Amino acid sequence: MITSRWIRKLQADGYIPRPAPGKVALVAAVQGYIKSLKDEDRRSTKTASDSRVRDARAAEIEMRIAERKRELIPIEDAAAAMDLLAGKTKEEMTGLAARITRDMELRRKIEAEVNGAQSRIADALRASAEFARKGGDLPYSSSADDA
Repeated sequence: MITSRWIRKLQADGYIPRPAPGKVALVAAVQGYIKSLKDEDRRSTKTASDSRVRDARAAEIEMRIAERKRELIPIEDAAAAMDLLAGKTKEEMTGLAARITRDMELRRKIEAEVNGAQSRIADALRASAEFARKGGDLPYSSSADDA
């Protein structure tokens, strides 16, 4: 099931010995052919392995470039930014009721709403931090809750 041209190539590559011009030993030809197939498998396996290594290196380079462009940041930096935002939000909301009114009943209502908002923000930030660390589905958004 192989051509004479292929047999000559296998002979030229050293897989099949040449006992005499125009002659081929059947057993040696079969063994040589099998050896050439095994060598080809090894080469293709090595090529596939080399390809995976090249792909991994390319992905690593892309990540370094994205990091330098600030398109990709360490998880610790993202968590610190979220903590800073949460702290600033709480700082701005603290004392809001006192700045709005002197009416104690209204002030308590405003403080209750502010405390509820702070609690929801904290929950959202915890969910976002968990998402950032583990991946998976995006955490809920307030616009989806309002709809």
